[in-house]
Amino acid sequence: MNVEANLDNYFDDDVELTPETDQGGVIIPKQTCEHVQYVELFEKLKHINNKQCIDCGSTNENWLCLSCGKLHCSRYINNHGEEHWLFTLLTDGNYNIGHCLTISLQDLSIWCYPCKSYIKNIRLNPLIKHIESIKFGLLSTDENENENENENENEIHSDTINKLIVKNNIQNPSTIIAIQDLLLSDVLEKTDLLSYCYTIKIRSASIDELVCLHSSDYVNMIVSAEKNQLNISNNYFNIEYNETTFSNARLSAGITIDVIQNVLDKHINGFILITSPGHCALRDHGNKTSVYNNIALGINSILMKKSKPNKQTNSLTLIDSRNRFDVQGATRIENAICHMIHVLTPASIIDYPIDSKISTIIDNNNNNKIQIERVLIIDLTSEHGCGIQSIYYESDQVFYISIHNENHKHKSNYFECGKNDGLGYTMNIPLSSIDKINDTDYIYIINELILPITKIFKPELIIVCVDFHIQQLTEQCYAWIIEQLSMISSSKLVVALDGDLSCISSRTSYVQTVLSALIGKLSLINNDKWKNNTDINSDVRQKIDLVKQEHKKYWSCFE
Repeated sequence: MNVEANLDNYFDDDVELTPETDQGGVIIPKQTCEHVQYVELFEKLKHINNKQCIDCGSTNENWLCLSCGKLHCSRYINNHGEEHWLFTLLTDGNYNIGHCLTISLQDLSIWCYPCKSYIKNIRLNPLIKHIESIKFGLLSTDENENENENENENEIHSDTINKLIVKNNIQNPSTIIAIQDLLLSDVLEKTDLLSYCYTIKIRSASIDELVCLHSSDYVNMIVSAEKNQLNISNNYFNIEYNETTFSNARLSAGITIDVIQNVLDKHINGFILITSPGHCALRDHGNKTSVYNNIALGINSILMKKSKPNKQTNSLTLIDSRNRFDVQGATRIENAICHMIHVLTPASIIDYPIDSKISTIIDNNNNNKIQIERVLIIDLTSEHGCGIQSIYYESDQVFYISIHNENHKHKSNYFECGKNDGLGYTMNIPLSSIDKINDTDYIYIINELILPITKIFKPELIIVCVDFHIQQLTEQCYAWIIEQLSMISSSKLVVALDGDLSCISSRTSYVQTVLSALIGKLSLINNDKWKNNTDINSDVRQKIDLVKQEHKKYWSCFE
């Protein structure tokens, strides 16, 4: 471990706080502390002995380490609390954060040393209540639950969110969130929603990660343009450019990869709020604002690769139940020779053949990252994700569904259903009336087309692309869709901001509502409003019938 670099990471912009320099003021706890998820909390505390700093014996202002339960004095005394953190930081071989969380025995506020801030996170609430009961004596469980319910009911301020059903029994963070847009971050910081989430550090995708999907020539050109701040918008790639285009694109790609990997690793859902859309980027070139295909990069980082079945009819060997080799159609002497070769060959170098009837999974990833076989992408943006469709058009592992404007430049018709192995794994729902349809129409599409597919395809990961650009769709409709998809058995859900992001600054209430549904804080599932309605736009009804007619050849749910 590079100790100096590690320490510099925490002290670059540090301002020394002393009783003279700290003038007090309003304290706003930070909700986006990424260190909480890595700390193994000390939860076996039964009593606090002496309430003295273990280094100097001071009893004036002490803090309890949430990692080991030791007491140390604050920076206003002898600063032994921070010294304890620095010592554990230098000896931490896992995440290089040390015992970074500590709680004040005076007011039960929690401080994070790397963040240099007070923090608030739902995961810490049970431990705070436990320490509170030790400090003041046992509290009534009923009183605590009532108090939590009253607090939760007052946490959502949006008028539209207040129309939803508030759920008050969330115990632990259920969502990983990454925010690249500063405006969205500031808005969410003013609510309590981030305290229900895990956060991750923002990073740029590496060149190695990018070339796993995009052509090396294209990546090299973009990276070179990023470093030299070159405008390539007038060439073949037709990319809309400003001075931050390429750096933002690298960040968006890295964020998407990390969130998707962490969602599978932690078995919870995810919300990606990025500034560079990517669903129109192809392997060898970008399109307009899409530079790198963020979604495809994230999926490819966790997708198992299926080997092609051996189509040869005269396979040389098969392994039988007695671990012997037999040549198909061979004489007994030929069988004996083959068997002798097997016996005399060291087991470590035998290349066992693959049964042509079995499609095996080859895992070439050596870093033990979780990998899956089936991903469902639901594109709810107003524009077609031509890049995603192109990349997975021949794949039976990624099912792409797009509801888009029929008159969009990158439109795709309902009869474009995939190719080769991917035949039936692309579903296009082009709507000429997309500017007129409402919540009822979208709910009908979800119930008639998307939910039946999820039951048969059984995705292990569902990615929903949104841009909140369809004017007639309410935030409650998005919340209902997200809640429905989050209930799919054995599947994790990631919501990704993508597509046309031109109006996102005026749609922050949509982000709050979707996040509230994603973390399980709000529910619409039992509201009669969202049941199938017969008053459906004629264009929507016609397109649903056409899609069913086309896909019933591949999926029994439409027969």
